[in-house]
Amino acid sequence: MLRYLTWYRPGQHDYGYAERAMKAGLAGFEVVHRQSYLTPEVQEQYLEDLRRIKVELGAMVAVHAPAGDVNLGSLNSRVRQASFEEIRESMEFASRIGASVVVIHPTPGILGMPEGRWSREEQVPRHEGEKLARQEEYLIRAVKDLADLAPDLLLCLENLVYPHEIYRSPEDMAELVKKINRTNVGVTLDVGHAAVCGHKPEDFLHRLQDEIFHVHLHDNDGVIDQHLPLGRGVIDYVAVIHSLKEMEYQGVVNLEFKLEDPAGYSEYIRQF
Repeated sequence: MLRYLTWYRPGQHDYGYAERAMKAGLAGFEVVHRQSYLTPEVQEQYLEDLRRIKVELGAMVAVHAPAGDVNLGSLNSRVRQASFEEIRESMEFASRIGASVVVIHPTPGILGMPEGRWSREEQVPRHEGEKLARQEEYLIRAVKDLADLAPDLLLCLENLVYPHEIYRSPEDMAELVKKINRTNVGVTLDVGHAAVCGHKPEDFLHRLQDEIFHVHLHDNDGVIDQHLPLGRGVIDYVAVIHSLKEMEYQGVVNLEFKLEDPAGYSEYIRQF
Protein backbone atom coordinates (compact mmCIF):
# COMPACT_ATOMS: atom_id res chain seq x y z
CA MET A 1 0.00 0.00 0.00
CA LEU A 2 1.36 3.41 -0.97
CA ARG A 3 1.50 6.08 1.71
CA TYR A 4 1.11 9.72 0.74
CA LEU A 5 2.90 12.60 2.44
CA THR A 6 3.31 16.29 1.72
CA TRP A 7 5.58 19.11 2.85
CA TYR A 8 5.60 20.51 6.36
CA ARG A 9 8.02 23.43 6.68
CA PRO A 10 8.96 25.83 9.48
CA GLY A 11 7.41 29.26 9.21
CA GLN A 12 5.06 28.09 6.41
CA HIS A 13 2.77 25.57 8.08
CA ASP A 14 1.18 25.21 11.49
CA TYR A 15 -0.45 22.43 13.47
CA GLY A 16 -3.89 23.28 12.06
CA TYR A 17 -2.59 22.77 8.54
CA ALA A 18 -1.20 19.38 9.51
CA GLU A 19 -4.47 18.36 11.13
CA ARG A 20 -6.49 19.21 8.01
CA ALA A 21 -3.99 17.40 5.78
CA MET A 22 -4.25 14.22 7.83
CA LYS A 23 -8.06 14.38 7.70
CA ALA A 24 -7.74 14.56 3.91
CA GLY A 25 -6.12 11.12 3.93
CA LEU A 26 -2.40 11.83 4.04
CA ALA A 27 -0.24 9.53 6.13
CA GLY A 28 2.19 12.22 7.25
CA PHE A 29 4.77 14.76 6.17
CA GLU A 30 8.21 15.31 4.72
CA VAL A 31 9.87 17.70 7.14
CA VAL A 32 13.17 19.54 7.06
CA HIS A 33 16.11 19.89 9.40
CA ARG A 34 17.17 23.53 9.15
CA GLN A 35 18.24 24.47 12.65
CA SER A 36 21.29 26.37 11.41
CA TYR A 37 19.05 28.37 9.04
CA LEU A 38 16.37 29.34 11.58
CA THR A 39 16.01 31.63 14.56
CA PRO A 40 15.78 29.79 17.90
CA GLU A 41 12.14 30.85 18.23
CA VAL A 42 11.10 29.41 14.86
CA GLN A 43 13.06 26.22 15.50
CA GLU A 44 11.45 25.75 18.93
CA GLN A 45 7.95 26.21 17.52
CA TYR A 46 8.69 23.80 14.67
CA LEU A 47 9.88 21.10 17.06
CA GLU A 48 6.80 21.53 19.24
CA ASP A 49 4.53 21.27 16.20
CA LEU A 50 6.33 18.10 15.05
CA ARG A 51 5.96 16.58 18.51
CA ARG A 52 2.20 17.21 18.44
CA ILE A 53 1.90 15.92 14.88
CA LYS A 54 3.58 12.67 15.85
CA VAL A 55 1.84 12.16 19.19
CA GLU A 56 -1.64 13.57 18.60
CA LEU A 57 -2.10 12.83 14.89
CA GLY A 58 -0.01 9.66 14.60
CA ALA A 59 1.69 11.00 11.49
CA MET A 60 4.68 9.34 9.87
CA VAL A 61 7.55 11.60 8.86
CA ALA A 62 10.47 11.65 6.46
CA VAL A 63 13.29 14.19 6.63
CA HIS A 64 14.76 16.21 3.79
CA ALA A 65 18.31 17.31 4.55
CA PRO A 66 19.44 20.82 3.53
CA ALA A 67 20.52 20.99 -0.11
CA GLY A 68 21.06 24.53 -1.39
CA ASP A 69 24.54 25.14 -0.02
CA VAL A 70 25.59 21.64 1.04
CA ASN A 71 28.23 19.81 -1.02
CA LEU A 72 29.55 16.46 0.16
CA GLY A 73 31.86 16.30 -2.85
CA SER A 74 33.39 19.77 -2.61
CA LEU A 75 37.08 20.10 -3.41
CA ASN A 76 37.26 22.41 -0.39
CA SER A 77 37.87 20.25 2.68
CA ARG A 78 36.17 22.73 5.03
CA VAL A 79 33.05 22.80 2.88
CA ARG A 80 33.01 18.99 2.79
CA GLN A 81 33.30 18.76 6.55
CA ALA A 82 30.60 21.33 7.20
CA SER A 83 28.33 19.56 4.69
CA PHE A 84 28.96 16.18 6.30
CA GLU A 85 28.04 17.59 9.71
CA GLU A 86 24.87 19.17 8.30
CA ILE A 87 23.71 15.84 6.87
CA ARG A 88 24.74 13.95 10.00
CA GLU A 89 22.69 16.33 12.13
CA SER A 90 19.72 15.78 9.81
CA MET A 91 20.10 12.04 10.38
CA GLU A 92 20.21 12.52 14.16
CA PHE A 93 17.12 14.72 13.87
CA ALA A 94 15.38 11.96 11.91
CA SER A 95 16.18 9.43 14.61
CA ARG A 96 14.89 11.74 17.34
CA ILE A 97 11.52 12.28 15.65
CA GLY A 98 11.07 8.68 14.52
CA ALA A 99 11.69 9.12 10.79
CA SER A 100 13.12 6.23 8.78
CA VAL A 101 14.02 8.15 5.59
CA VAL A 102 16.47 11.00 4.99
CA VAL A 103 16.50 12.57 1.51
CA ILE A 104 19.89 13.86 0.32
CA HIS A 105 20.92 15.80 -2.78
CA PRO A 106 24.11 14.09 -3.98
CA THR A 107 25.54 17.25 -5.58
CA PRO A 108 24.98 20.89 -4.64
CA GLY A 109 22.10 23.04 -5.75
CA ILE A 110 22.85 26.67 -6.55
CA LEU A 111 20.16 28.96 -5.22
CA GLY A 112 18.61 31.12 -7.92
CA MET A 113 19.99 29.19 -10.91
CA PRO A 114 17.20 28.66 -13.47
CA GLU A 115 16.99 25.23 -15.04
CA GLY A 116 14.94 25.67 -18.22
CA ARG A 117 15.57 23.74 -21.41
CA TRP A 118 19.30 23.67 -20.84
CA SER A 119 18.80 21.12 -18.08
CA ARG A 120 18.11 18.55 -20.78
CA GLU A 121 20.47 19.98 -23.41
CA GLU A 122 23.56 20.90 -21.39
CA GLN A 123 26.04 18.16 -20.61
CA VAL A 124 28.33 18.09 -17.58
CA PRO A 125 31.69 19.50 -18.78
CA ARG A 126 33.69 16.31 -19.19
CA HIS A 127 36.90 18.26 -19.81
CA GLU A 128 36.81 18.71 -16.05
CA GLY A 129 37.06 14.95 -15.75
CA GLU A 130 39.82 14.82 -13.12
CA LYS A 131 38.04 17.31 -10.86
CA LEU A 132 34.71 15.55 -11.33
CA ALA A 133 36.28 12.21 -10.45
CA ARG A 134 37.72 13.65 -7.23
CA GLN A 135 34.38 15.18 -6.30
CA GLU A 136 32.59 11.90 -6.88
CA GLU A 137 35.21 10.08 -4.83
CA TYR A 138 34.64 12.47 -1.91
CA LEU A 139 30.86 12.18 -2.28
CA ILE A 140 30.88 8.38 -2.32
CA ARG A 141 33.15 8.19 0.70
CA ALA A 142 30.93 10.63 2.63
CA VAL A 143 27.70 8.78 1.87
CA LYS A 144 29.28 5.46 2.81
CA ASP A 145 30.40 6.90 6.14
CA LEU A 146 26.97 8.44 6.78
CA ALA A 147 25.23 5.17 5.94
CA ASP A 148 27.49 3.25 8.31
CA LEU A 149 26.72 5.69 11.14
CA ALA A 150 23.01 4.84 11.01
CA PRO A 151 22.33 1.47 9.34
CA ASP A 152 18.65 1.59 10.37
CA LEU A 153 18.04 4.81 8.42
CA LEU A 154 17.33 4.82 4.70
CA LEU A 155 19.43 7.43 2.92
CA CYS A 156 17.72 8.36 -0.34
CA LEU A 157 19.74 10.18 -2.99
CA GLU A 158 17.55 12.39 -5.16
CA ASN A 159 17.91 12.67 -8.94
CA LEU A 160 18.73 16.28 -9.67
CA VAL A 161 17.74 18.98 -12.12
CA TYR A 162 20.33 21.71 -12.68
CA PRO A 163 22.66 21.61 -15.69
CA HIS A 164 25.84 21.72 -13.59
CA GLU A 165 24.77 18.64 -11.61
CA ILE A 166 25.97 15.17 -12.53
CA TYR A 167 23.23 12.88 -11.25
CA ARG A 168 20.22 13.58 -13.47
CA SER A 169 19.67 10.38 -15.46
CA PRO A 170 18.61 6.84 -14.50
CA GLU A 171 22.06 5.60 -15.52
CA ASP A 172 23.83 8.20 -13.37
CA MET A 173 21.75 7.28 -10.32
CA ALA A 174 22.15 3.54 -10.84
CA GLU A 175 25.92 3.88 -11.14
CA LEU A 176 26.14 6.08 -8.04
CA VAL A 177 24.16 3.69 -5.85
CA LYS A 178 26.23 0.77 -7.15
CA LYS A 179 29.48 2.54 -6.24
CA ILE A 180 28.25 3.39 -2.74
CA ASN A 181 27.16 -0.22 -2.20
CA ARG A 182 25.23 0.13 1.05
CA THR A 183 21.92 -1.66 1.63
CA ASN A 184 20.45 1.41 3.36
CA VAL A 185 21.30 3.77 0.47
CA GLY A 186 18.83 4.08 -2.39
CA VAL A 187 17.10 6.65 -4.57
CA THR A 188 14.44 9.30 -4.16
CA LEU A 189 12.82 9.48 -7.58
CA ASP A 190 11.80 13.08 -8.17
CA VAL A 191 9.34 12.81 -11.06
CA GLY A 192 9.36 16.55 -11.77
CA HIS A 193 13.14 16.66 -11.98
CA ALA A 194 13.12 13.74 -14.39
CA ALA A 195 10.67 15.52 -16.72
CA VAL A 196 12.66 18.76 -16.80
CA CYS A 197 15.84 16.85 -17.63
CA GLY A 198 14.16 15.07 -20.53
CA HIS A 199 13.76 11.65 -18.90
CA LYS A 200 10.59 9.61 -18.57
CA PRO A 201 9.72 8.59 -15.02
CA GLU A 202 9.19 5.01 -16.19
CA ASP A 203 12.85 4.91 -17.32
CA PHE A 204 13.86 5.46 -13.70
CA LEU A 205 11.30 2.93 -12.50
CA HIS A 206 12.54 0.23 -14.88
CA ARG A 207 16.25 0.93 -14.35
CA LEU A 208 16.09 1.42 -10.58
CA GLN A 209 13.18 -0.74 -9.49
CA ASP A 210 15.01 -2.25 -6.52
CA GLU A 211 16.78 0.97 -5.53
CA ILE A 212 13.84 3.39 -5.34
CA PHE A 213 13.00 3.88 -1.66
CA HIS A 214 11.12 7.20 -1.87
CA VAL A 215 9.22 9.25 -4.47
CA HIS A 216 8.58 12.98 -4.97
CA LEU A 217 5.53 13.63 -7.15
CA HIS A 218 4.61 17.03 -8.59
CA ASP A 219 3.88 18.55 -11.99
CA ASN A 220 5.53 21.03 -14.37
CA ASP A 221 5.54 22.19 -17.98
CA GLY A 222 8.54 20.02 -18.89
CA VAL A 223 10.83 23.06 -18.92
CA ILE A 224 10.93 24.51 -15.39
CA ASP A 225 10.78 22.65 -12.06
CA GLN A 226 7.60 24.43 -10.95
CA HIS A 227 6.22 22.05 -8.28
CA LEU A 228 2.71 22.50 -9.63
CA PRO A 229 -0.30 20.59 -8.33
CA LEU A 230 -0.89 17.41 -10.29
CA GLY A 231 -2.76 17.96 -13.53
CA ARG A 232 -1.44 21.49 -14.07
CA GLY A 233 1.46 20.40 -16.28
CA VAL A 234 2.51 17.71 -18.72
CA ILE A 235 3.34 14.77 -16.43
CA ASP A 236 1.13 11.67 -16.61
CA TYR A 237 1.06 11.27 -12.85
CA VAL A 238 -1.67 8.60 -12.85
CA ALA A 239 0.56 6.41 -15.02
CA VAL A 240 3.40 6.96 -12.54
CA ILE A 241 1.24 5.75 -9.64
CA HIS A 242 0.01 2.75 -11.65
CA SER A 243 3.61 1.84 -12.50
CA LEU A 244 4.59 2.03 -8.84
CA LYS A 245 1.72 -0.27 -7.93
CA GLU A 246 2.64 -2.72 -10.69
CA MET A 247 6.20 -2.95 -9.37
CA GLU A 248 4.72 -3.46 -5.87
CA TYR A 249 6.42 -0.38 -4.48
CA GLN A 250 5.64 -0.16 -0.77
CA GLY A 251 7.24 3.15 0.10
CA VAL A 252 6.22 6.77 0.41
CA VAL A 253 5.00 9.13 -2.30
CA ASN A 254 5.52 12.72 -1.22
CA LEU A 255 3.03 15.03 -2.96
CA GLU A 256 5.60 17.79 -3.29
CA PHE A 257 3.32 20.71 -4.10
CA LYS A 258 1.49 23.26 -2.02
CA LEU A 259 -2.26 23.60 -1.63
CA GLU A 260 -3.68 26.56 0.28
CA ASP A 261 -6.38 24.26 1.64
CA PRO A 262 -4.85 20.87 2.48
CA ALA A 263 -8.28 19.26 2.32
CA GLY A 264 -7.71 19.29 -1.44
CA TYR A 265 -5.16 16.47 -1.17
CA SER A 266 -8.09 14.06 -0.77
CA GLU A 267 -9.04 14.55 -4.43
CA TYR A 268 -5.65 13.32 -5.61
CA ILE A 269 -5.64 10.35 -3.27
CA ARG A 270 -9.09 9.30 -4.51
CA GLN A 271 -7.79 9.32 -8.10
CA PHE A 272 -5.07 6.86 -7.15
